[in-house]
Amino acid sequence: MEQTNIIQQQKHNTNEEKKDSMDECIMNNDDLDQLINKKVAETVVVDGNWAVTHASYRMNDVAYIFPITPSSTMGEIADEWSSTEDANGKKKYVNLWDQELKVVEMQSEGGAAGALHGALVSGSLATTYTASQGLLLFIPNLYKIAGELLPTVIHVAARALAGQALSIYGDHSDVMLARSTGVAMVSSFTVQEAHDMAIISQIATLNSSVPFLHFMDGFRTSHEINRIQLVCDEDLREMMPWEKVEEHRQRALSPMHPCQRGTAQSPDVFMQLVESSNKHYQAVNSIFEKALLDFAHITGRKYRPFEYHYFGSTMPSIAIVTMGSSVEVVKETLKYLQSEEVCVIGIRLFRPWSPSSFCSVLPPSVLRVATLDRTKESGSQGEPIYMDVCASLISCKRGGVYVAGGRYGLGSKDFTPSMVTAVIQNIMIKNEEKIQHPFTVGINDDVTHLSLPLGKIVNPLNDDVTECVFYGFGGDGTVGANKESAKIIGDYRQDMCVQAYFEYDAKKSSGYTLSHMRFAHAQTLSAPYKIQDMQADFIACHNESYAEANKFDVLRHAKSGGIFFLNTKIASLPAEQRLRALEENLSPSILKTLALRKVKFYITDAGSLAKAYGLKGKINMICMAAFFRLSGVIPFDEAILLLKSSITKTYSYRGEDVVRKNHELLDAACSEERLIAVDVPSRWKRAHLTEKRRAYLNRHIALIDDAKTKKFVQEIAEPVSHLEGDSIPVSLFLQNAMLGGNMITGTSKFEKRRPNSSGLVPKWNEFSCTQCNQCVAVCPHAVIRPFIVTRDEADGAPHPNLFTSVKALGSELAGKRYTLQISPLDCTGCNACLEACPESPKALQMQDVEDVLAGGGDENWNYAVTLPERGDLVDKYSLKGSQFQTPLMEFSGACSGCGETPYFKMLTQLFGERMIIANATGCSTIWGGSFPSNPYTVSKKSGRGPAWANSLFEDNAEYGFGMFSSMKHRRERLAANVRDLVREVTLYSNLGDLSDLVSFLDEWLEMRNEKSDRCTLLFDKMKPLFQSLLLSGNNTCHKALLARIWADRDMFPKLSQWIVGGDGWAYDIGYGGLDHVEAFQSNDVNVLVVDTEMYSNTGGQSSKATPIGASVMFAKGGKSQKKKNIGSIFMTYEHCYVASVCLSNQSQLVQALVEADHYDGPSFVVAYAPCIQQQVRPEGLNDMFDECRFAVESGYWPLYRYNPELVAAGKNPFILDSKRLRRDVTSFLQREGRFLNLEKNHPQIAEELHQQMNLDVKHRMEQMQKRAADYKSFSSQDEATVKVLFASETGTAEGLAREFADACQLSHGADAMADIDVDEIDGTTTIFFVSTAGQGSMPRNGTEFLKQLNARKDSFAEGTSFSVMGLGDSSYYFFLKAAKDIEEAMLKLGAKCIHPLGEGDDSCADEGLAEGLHQWQQGIFPALDLPKPEEVPHIMPVDLLFSKRVVLSELEDSHAIEQYYESIGTKEVRISSVEHLSEEGHNRDFIAFTLQTGSKDLSYELGDSLEIFPKNDEEDVGNFLREYSTEWDERTVIRLSHAFGVHGEISIGAVFTNVLDIFGKPNMSFLQKLATFEEDADKRKVMLDPANLRQLCLDKCATYADLLLLYKSARPPLAALLAMIPMMKGRAYSITTSPSASPDSVELCILINIFWCNEGMRYGTASNMLRKLKIGDTVFCRVKPGSMEPPKHDQSGIGSGVAPHMALIRDRVFASNNGVKVSPLSLYFGNRFEAREFLYRSELEQIATEHGDWFTLHTAFSRDVIGKKTYVQDLVAVNNDIRENLLQRNGLLYVCGNRNLPDPLRKSLVESFETDGKSRSEAILAMEEMFTHGRAQQEVW
Repeated sequence: MEQTNIIQQQKHNTNEEKKDSMDECIMNNDDLDQLINKKVAETVVVDGNWAVTHASYRMNDVAYIFPITPSSTMGEIADEWSSTEDANGKKKYVNLWDQELKVVEMQSEGGAAGALHGALVSGSLATTYTASQGLLLFIPNLYKIAGELLPTVIHVAARALAGQALSIYGDHSDVMLARSTGVAMVSSFTVQEAHDMAIISQIATLNSSVPFLHFMDGFRTSHEINRIQLVCDEDLREMMPWEKVEEHRQRALSPMHPCQRGTAQSPDVFMQLVESSNKHYQAVNSIFEKALLDFAHITGRKYRPFEYHYFGSTMPSIAIVTMGSSVEVVKETLKYLQSEEVCVIGIRLFRPWSPSSFCSVLPPSVLRVATLDRTKESGSQGEPIYMDVCASLISCKRGGVYVAGGRYGLGSKDFTPSMVTAVIQNIMIKNEEKIQHPFTVGINDDVTHLSLPLGKIVNPLNDDVTECVFYGFGGDGTVGANKESAKIIGDYRQDMCVQAYFEYDAKKSSGYTLSHMRFAHAQTLSAPYKIQDMQADFIACHNESYAEANKFDVLRHAKSGGIFFLNTKIASLPAEQRLRALEENLSPSILKTLALRKVKFYITDAGSLAKAYGLKGKINMICMAAFFRLSGVIPFDEAILLLKSSITKTYSYRGEDVVRKNHELLDAACSEERLIAVDVPSRWKRAHLTEKRRAYLNRHIALIDDAKTKKFVQEIAEPVSHLEGDSIPVSLFLQNAMLGGNMITGTSKFEKRRPNSSGLVPKWNEFSCTQCNQCVAVCPHAVIRPFIVTRDEADGAPHPNLFTSVKALGSELAGKRYTLQISPLDCTGCNACLEACPESPKALQMQDVEDVLAGGGDENWNYAVTLPERGDLVDKYSLKGSQFQTPLMEFSGACSGCGETPYFKMLTQLFGERMIIANATGCSTIWGGSFPSNPYTVSKKSGRGPAWANSLFEDNAEYGFGMFSSMKHRRERLAANVRDLVREVTLYSNLGDLSDLVSFLDEWLEMRNEKSDRCTLLFDKMKPLFQSLLLSGNNTCHKALLARIWADRDMFPKLSQWIVGGDGWAYDIGYGGLDHVEAFQSNDVNVLVVDTEMYSNTGGQSSKATPIGASVMFAKGGKSQKKKNIGSIFMTYEHCYVASVCLSNQSQLVQALVEADHYDGPSFVVAYAPCIQQQVRPEGLNDMFDECRFAVESGYWPLYRYNPELVAAGKNPFILDSKRLRRDVTSFLQREGRFLNLEKNHPQIAEELHQQMNLDVKHRMEQMQKRAADYKSFSSQDEATVKVLFASETGTAEGLAREFADACQLSHGADAMADIDVDEIDGTTTIFFVSTAGQGSMPRNGTEFLKQLNARKDSFAEGTSFSVMGLGDSSYYFFLKAAKDIEEAMLKLGAKCIHPLGEGDDSCADEGLAEGLHQWQQGIFPALDLPKPEEVPHIMPVDLLFSKRVVLSELEDSHAIEQYYESIGTKEVRISSVEHLSEEGHNRDFIAFTLQTGSKDLSYELGDSLEIFPKNDEEDVGNFLREYSTEWDERTVIRLSHAFGVHGEISIGAVFTNVLDIFGKPNMSFLQKLATFEEDADKRKVMLDPANLRQLCLDKCATYADLLLLYKSARPPLAALLAMIPMMKGRAYSITTSPSASPDSVELCILINIFWCNEGMRYGTASNMLRKLKIGDTVFCRVKPGSMEPPKHDQSGIGSGVAPHMALIRDRVFASNNGVKVSPLSLYFGNRFEAREFLYRSELEQIATEHGDWFTLHTAFSRDVIGKKTYVQDLVAVNNDIRENLLQRNGLLYVCGNRNLPDPLRKSLVESFETDGKSRSEAILAMEEMFTHGRAQQEVW
């Protein structure tokens, strides 16, 4: 295989002599950093930042820094050097005074500027490094420093300023704004010059006393790697003006020679003193020139203030004037062109500008000048260089020279030789009038037509330059490997020059990287532009998806005959399969280019190779070896030895085994069987994109249903994503409405990440899942989501076999299914969901993404997101419910496993449709707002979503406050206008067309401050009314006011203002503004700080959030200061809501965010966010969730909430949510590189600082525990004799426990079980509140406590007592299992149960778990010898007015009541048949009703119920009302304002007949409310006695009406009375028909219930109505989804309960009769008497006869045989079809009946299974697994 040294063999012969001395070179090759302090100048390969730092470090005393891209690296290097010690403990790197540079990080650039000023006036030599917005913050101090003539050099990596958008890339916008401050400004063109000018500027500033600003092009120069020659210390000392240093020191402020500076001056003297410094500035030019000459004398490198270059043989007529790296581009282009007409003048000393110096280098023959500015000054006559050149020509009497000004390179747009030729062609146009001026170059400006057309590519480089391009994936090590390659080659081959430049996208660790590298046998290589198309000798693509999906045109750079190296799994296929696989997977354009350009093609599978050597994912060394093997830039054998030396040096601290593995991997990497040459077939020349392939590549665009979005994606997003953004013309941005920086929403969903770096995505195991949604909450990229679906929707998925779904848990989701879907093309494989899953075994496992894609996972995901959103079915303010809300922040560009994004995602799920976000610049603006990818999106249902904006880094709090305060003001105006309209309109008795709108507006006025979505939803109702009224010709008298209201319509929602950002903003640069905003109680804003504990966006520099002992940038020697306790600071205001949260406790997180939003005042939430910069071990951010857990459990990150609202309630506002240290903080520190690195480099310092942290954590926890303890009347917490503990998954049990603890006089408060040791409850009374997680599991914060209980050997001491309040849903098999487990364990250990288990049943028909809780509380307080706490009932009166009308017509009343029925979603349906199923006269009346539903849109599914809403008897209502009140009766007319869904007039009789359950069974809550209106204390006492109510119900089946008549002296107003009486509830009855067989009708089988009391028999409200119904009558009803999931036809099963099973049976009969094969089904029918109560007997027996092959009927009648009762469960125990259907056929079990049925039936199941040869334990397990896996379901009442 001919693959070694291919390029270099073509260009030059290898220098063999080098090889002999190679080993010696390796041994002596030390770090570049060690070159500091060397006496002899050396050449090194470094970047511009390093070059500048190397000079400034040695020439200054102190540096004041603050991180900002791209200058941060200078501060990082200086900080690292200042903290590095040699083996003897001495500073390794020192300045010219033999002292380390003192490096001080400030809180902002403004702080750095102030500190710099202070250091200078104190006589120090001080410097700083900054850029962009940071430099702008320096400007006020620059005026002061210049005005006081203080010598200093400010080093700037010049960068763009944020305007219409943020740009972190380079241009001259920032430095140009400093040109009026009085600083001298020096520009460096190259990396070498950056080093040299840093020195020269230092000398010049000391000699002139004028401060200097030295700048280089950000990124292009600051980050370019190149070979430079260093200036040694000896030469520096020779050049240093020591007398000027002494002069500066003597000017310092000192009490030894005191003076005063910074005085206030009056108009009479100020101007003179300003002008007094003129001579200093006039001398700068000559001083600078002398410094250049002195420098040249010592180093041999010559520079001039204006550099002139001409490569012609005569005299030029044209000059190009520019500055920065572009000078080199122009120079090298002119040199290549050998232009006779054109010269270039490079500006080095930009300020002070010397017209004479400029004109002296401008040849007199020049008649035309083109100026190039790397900035734009909107509205000016021209940019700075243009203006300076024009003014100079005029002042030098050369006004005849024509000058054309142009702009280039804004935001690091590449400036290439082709652009130089375009500028030349423009300025050479013969007719001056046709010369484009002003002009731009590098873009296509088809709007203002300023841009110059580009010609063909010009490459000025010699043939001996090897150009290489590398495509990498962020975080894969490609860039690091290339930097190492440059270092190796540069250090080893002193005769070679290396240039390297790197591109990154905004996707953090998961985006693309592009490395441009050049190698040449020369001492200099000046080409400050990217490698151009068709110029690269070598191209490497380390991520095969870039070539597969045609993501990038990776071969655009390839020259003819070049080399292409691809890392691909295809290389591991058998040889005979590779070519076909390449053709199927690679883009046709790639294949075609390979063939047409005759590119040599090599492949390897680096991923598999690394995995085989135990180094999974570490592909960089393999790919580097392939590069050296194929490119031949140095001999391969030498390269391998150099690489091995580098490996040994880098990994030796990790042990010999790691080094050995890497060496072996290197040897294997370039073997012929691993590095495979591909023979490119000629047929690839004809490769083309088929329509099928085109459709596949454009499948994401096909999903876009919005024309505006599709246009944006096709015209803007797609070219940018393919790295073709440079070609987009200006007009397309305007056509896509992007003027001013506007950005379309939700575009990130059209980017895909195939494959992710791990190649894995999660797979859902539905049988282990408890539907807790914790995995969903923690997902950083919103790629795993729960969907509430119907059976038909699940079956309708593109790949239904993979679209698995299970019955949705929760009564609110009855009849629905739950599915968890993953987007395989958006998942990053971070593993967070797997770690967050609380189940054992896990409900998620990772699998190969390619397997998922092959199975249709992508199509299933696309299908799932089109399904109806059903988040409104659940409480979105709970953890589980919040995750059913569609996230409105999705698929961001954050790192895989990012710890920030889950918090933002959750915010959008809770408040997204009404929230406004002010986002501080930082990581969250890069992953959240990097063009053209916008992860913030809108609800597909409403079109609403978060409004997001970013201003700057430092002003975010003020920015957000400005939003809030202005919108608050606008909303107050809106409210005033609404009040005026309502007041005006209501003066008229006839509201006309305005009636509905005014009613809504009146309702809005009442609720406008409610922090919920209600205002938004109300506006949705008002919007069409407004539009109709404003367009109509009516209501002209109110139209102006309507128009003013409509103009402020965006203020109708109650907006949620969030101010968000990172710790660098909140703790440091923005703290002043943040403090000001939080300081005022009226500022109703919410702040979220995602705390990564460092400046994560700029590279991981220290902030005040960085903890003690961390070794990070700007604190390499270990941070010695404790972390700022920002939460405690804001708690001192006492009116701020403050919370500290973490993803490891998601329930607390949701609670804190909801409380923060609902709090009327400023809130501050700080969230722990693991970051890639923390270097989490062992798996990086794949351990993100575990990292959160370790942080909380060790006390490193405490969880707490401070809620000022609790103070008004007499409660402790501080709640500590993590009360216990479960592990030592050292266990947390050992997980992160930032702490381990300090142990490695400074073990003694690390030990001291980490011990201090341990003490700090313990002390902080003790202080928080004291603060959280609510002692009530106790002198100490130990006096509290009752402990209240909770185990809570969603927060419900926790809330109830805290409420109970507040009411219990013997308890100090409530604690999570996880915060208590079992020993602590020994000898005490403990009250437990325990919820149930999933299938009977203990909530996570109770699991360990239960384990301790079960493991305890010793019994509890005498006096240990307890009671348990359990929470669950009785419709599930494992009802209250966790609570029962606690009770059982306590009893086993000898504790006394003082009160029976409380059963909070969420499925209880009446009041849910509140009913069981109330019953339990009635007994628990007496059991504790405590009085029951007084309950103060809350009554919200109904909004009503008495009408002036005497009576309503029957039709008017009917229309009014229809509004009520419409509001609850019911339809009026006619009865078509009534059949009594039991014999006449029998005391149990079963009736079959048939209702015609065909035209009423009442479609139903198998297993559904029909809810019928009963009415009270009109005559009974009238009698009651007349007896109860003399002031009003059933005919009295009232006007309701949207109460009960009714807006308008209605009779009281209609309300009591249809709406209120006046004849229903009363509860104590009603009596408590009624008693508040009773003035007689004795009567009130009787009313509040529960025994009294029980007796009344026993005696006469008392109703609400009875109580109102009995206690008539308690007379609530009508508005309160209507609110006190419960509304009528629908009664659900199983539908007995099949929708397939009877789509237009439903049949119900209803038992008419009767009740017995001492006074006789009574009918319930519903039964009383139903028994009187006849054919032709109507009822109001609605379909209620069934709680049980019906079986499919191919599923066998058994069941009990005739009504629901009649539907199943009839459905199977219908299917069977239509040729469908159905599986066996057995019905176990039970009732009392066969003769009277064998319902549907003839039909069932006929089915059993005709369909006996699949249907079996079993009957049990309990009262037929006197003395022997046979029940359904008795038959279950003895019949074989139980075992056959359930065990052998894996059938389904349906248990339907009353609450007494499930327990005995389950016991019978176990008995049946035992007869199948199973042991009892096996039989129990088999039965429990049926319930766990959804094969057994129950519906009980």
